[in-house]
Amino acid sequence: MNRHFGLSLALGAWLAGSATAADPGTLARDLQAVVAQYLAENPLAPGVVAHVEAPGVDLVWTGAAGAEAHGSTVPLTPDHTFRIASNTKTYVAAAVLRLAEQGRLSLDDLLGRYLSADQRALLAGDRYDLDAITLRHVLSHTAGLGDHTADPRFAEAILADPQHEWTPAEDLRLCVEWQDPVGAPGERFVYSDTGYVLLGGVVERVAGRGLGPAVRELLDFASLDLDATWWEVAETPPRAAGPRAHQYFGELDTTDWNPSLDLYGGGGLVSDARDLAVFMRALLGGRVLREASSLAAMTGGGTATYRLGLMCVDLDGHLAWGHQGFWNTFAFHVPALDVTVAGSILNHDAQNGRELARRLVAVLAAALPGRS
Repeated sequence: MNRHFGLSLALGAWLAGSATAADPGTLARDLQAVVAQYLAENPLAPGVVAHVEAPGVDLVWTGAAGAEAHGSTVPLTPDHTFRIASNTKTYVAAAVLRLAEQGRLSLDDLLGRYLSADQRALLAGDRYDLDAITLRHVLSHTAGLGDHTADPRFAEAILADPQHEWTPAEDLRLCVEWQDPVGAPGERFVYSDTGYVLLGGVVERVAGRGLGPAVRELLDFASLDLDATWWEVAETPPRAAGPRAHQYFGELDTTDWNPSLDLYGGGGLVSDARDLAVFMRALLGGRVLREASSLAAMTGGGTATYRLGLMCVDLDGHLAWGHQGFWNTFAFHVPALDVTVAGSILNHDAQNGRELARRLVAVLAAALPGRS
């Protein structure tokens, strides 16, 4: 049986005697109805896919609705892969934490220690205090860095030439040209893709290899069974990876846009809904980082809404850790319910995927005896 489809139900362990436990077949239908309804409400997207893991009801479920592209008769399936955009930041942050565990860097190291002379000169020339910005600041978006992607000229340049080959050096140069520092290091949270491009370079320099292979090795994708996840351009798609779904920006199909527009640490990974959930669940469950103190740093640092590569949000009244991506992807883990949800809505301009995550969590919370 395909690893993505169906309901994994250990019926022998099914909450024996519990009058409040949801019927597994009903729960599966309810989740599929949520996905289908979300697509119906968001016709900008050709399809919606989601994956759920909820051991409290012995549930592993993936569902999809719609087509792989507008105008296509090919159904979207749980096997389809997609660019996960800023969900990639969680992987990069975890890779930095793994390097710290190995003693190859410290989160309190100054960022400038890992930059080239040209990078340091650019940032210093724009009044960035390289004697104060640490890796911890960059991980939590509190370094005071501007963001090249936040300037409207970035989107205008992409729309004018979707095949332009962007480079990390260009990203940093445009950040300096277009943006001023947004605060002193540690002063406040301001989201910066540019910061994670710099972190991608840090991982490459310290690990001594390309970002994609470095992240794969540091996080041990093989042991996590992430066989549908790869770094676009830098790696060859795994054999088990499914076909690519089409992702949209309004009416524009972005699937063939040059991936370098979001490739160097702020984004870059391609995955599917199942792998997204499996990684987030493994990370928050202590199976990616080797030391409990590392996970504590990742979840406890930063600000109330953004820690070290992790968003902290409310989903239907429950605290959730995770991330979202520009292409309307999401992955969240709810510790109080031991529930993980992930997925993709195939249009940036459709309703924010956090709402789909909330609805899925609501269904699951109601199904968990005494925990809704």
